[in-house]
Amino acid sequence: MSLFHFIEGKLDKIYDKFVIVSLDFFSFRVICGEKDLSFLSNNVGQKVKIYISESIDKEEIKIFGFLDESKRDLFEDLKRIKGVGEKIALRIVDYFSPEEFKEILESEDINALLKVPGVGKKVAQKIFLEKNGLLPKEKKEEGTIRKALYNLGYSKEEVDEVMKEIRKEFKDFENVEEIIKFALQRLSKEL
Repeated sequence: MSLFHFIEGKLDKIYDKFVIVSLDFFSFRVICGEKDLSFLSNNVGQKVKIYISESIDKEEIKIFGFLDESKRDLFEDLKRIKGVGEKIALRIVDYFSPEEFKEILESEDINALLKVPGVGKKVAQKIFLEKNGLLPKEKKEEGTIRKALYNLGYSKEEVDEVMKEIRKEFKDFENVEEIIKFALQRLSKEL
């Protein structure tokens, strides 16, 4: 839990990875994700409200900032997971909204997490283990469906996208033939 909830002040400057927010007698360096930095770039000289999470260690004090309170809360949850840390937590929160992240956990879509720069399989598994209490397992049938679609020439990205739709449409993977037909219909619509 953060000591401070938010900072509200004048946005003085924007740099590659952080912004400077000034109060009456203090200025704070606030580290932000790329999406928030991009949004803030239109607000230099204006009053801004940024939800913050501080990190205090032996060498320095860092303040991480988010335009959305739920993103800040997700960041704080993720940075506590051993092996994740602040850099990767910030990248995940910048890449996915909290709602998208929740959906990834619910659908056990470990491949989605692997798209985030710096997130490898071990880190993704730690996140799933910590947040869900279990490691995601690919069902045998899911592997069969993926293999069939790859053999038909579809890319990993196309297969990943259609697998999300399949998980929403089918509760189980019993009828592989029907699921492959469904996948092919969806994929042919995208062409």
